[in-house]
Amino acid sequence: MFDEAHEEWKYEGLAWAREHCPIIHGSPPSTGPRTIVTRYADVRAILEDPETFSSAGAPPIPAPIKLGALDADPPEHTAFRRLLNPVFTRQFALRFEPDMRAHAGELIEAFIDKGEVDMLGDYASPFVARVLARMVLDETDMAKMDRATRVVMRVAEHPDDEGFFDLAVLSAEYLAEAIDNPPEREGMLRALVTGEFLDGKGMTEDQAMGAIASTFLGGLDTSRSAIAGICLLMAQQPELEARVRDPRWIRNDMDEFVRLLSPVASLGRIATTDTEVGGCPVKAGEHLLLRFDSANRDEAKFANGDQLQFDPPRTGTAGFGLGIHRCIGMHLARVQMAIAMEELLARITNLRLAVPAEEITWAPGIANCPHAVPLLFDKI
Repeated sequence: MFDEAHEEWKYEGLAWAREHCPIIHGSPPSTGPRTIVTRYADVRAILEDPETFSSAGAPPIPAPIKLGALDADPPEHTAFRRLLNPVFTRQFALRFEPDMRAHAGELIEAFIDKGEVDMLGDYASPFVARVLARMVLDETDMAKMDRATRVVMRVAEHPDDEGFFDLAVLSAEYLAEAIDNPPEREGMLRALVTGEFLDGKGMTEDQAMGAIASTFLGGLDTSRSAIAGICLLMAQQPELEARVRDPRWIRNDMDEFVRLLSPVASLGRIATTDTEVGGCPVKAGEHLLLRFDSANRDEAKFANGDQLQFDPPRTGTAGFGLGIHRCIGMHLARVQMAIAMEELLARITNLRLAVPAEEITWAPGIANCPHAVPLLFDKI
């Protein structure tokens, strides 16, 4: 998962595994012993059975800090969702639509006259960071968000104890400020420091820090990957621009883009009892790595899974997860993607690669994200 060279043949290897060896027992040095699950049916069965396959202490990589709802089981997970769901609804996100459009416009203005842009570094990444800062963290200092982005990218692509320590420090700083000065506006930080969690009590500092840390990881990395990835696909398949210009694209097409791109490559689980997966024995305590990106291309579920298919719409994708851990931020992500693409395509057209296709490389790690997306375009 963290070997740069493996990105070059990952999907070919996963396709071979789905056909010949769908449950893979291995011990990669980056994670320690892991059982890799590649087929859609097996991934879905595990995600829908949290009693047999626990999320507690089961991130894709060994993490020395808690990650909020991401690595919690019921009833703690249920309490996390009950507390945070109200500030991650579509309606709540749309309160910040004017801010999102202003952020997008400012970023576009910086490159509109150049005719070229790194769609990841110059647009998607700073756009998502600004939205997260404004809406979720009540942050106005973009220098802090730039620092947060660097920390998250390190943990996502090259995780080590020092990177997780920096993430913990970052989360602790936001929590301490929120405890000392509870935000007046409704939002995640206010919910964490003033809301009821379990048994009439509030969150512990560790639980609140974990919620902030997982928000950084999910909010900064995956949405930017999706936006940049959609732009890359449009540059490679020019006919897609017309579909994304149609406001109806957010109903079904967006999910199909997310399925193919799978911004979240994998998540972990731990077996709580001796069981089996796909006919293979799994022992209690065994760590499993669920490959969402493999499940989303499984031909048994999605015919021609390596290609976009909008009509008829595909159903049941794992792009935003499945089961009780379905992405809490998916409504925010959808709003971000819709606004980012609408503002962009109001100003530019005819996206095309600025470099040969073979020079577009993908970063290893938990997310599926290009290193950069250098594009040319025409100004409208």
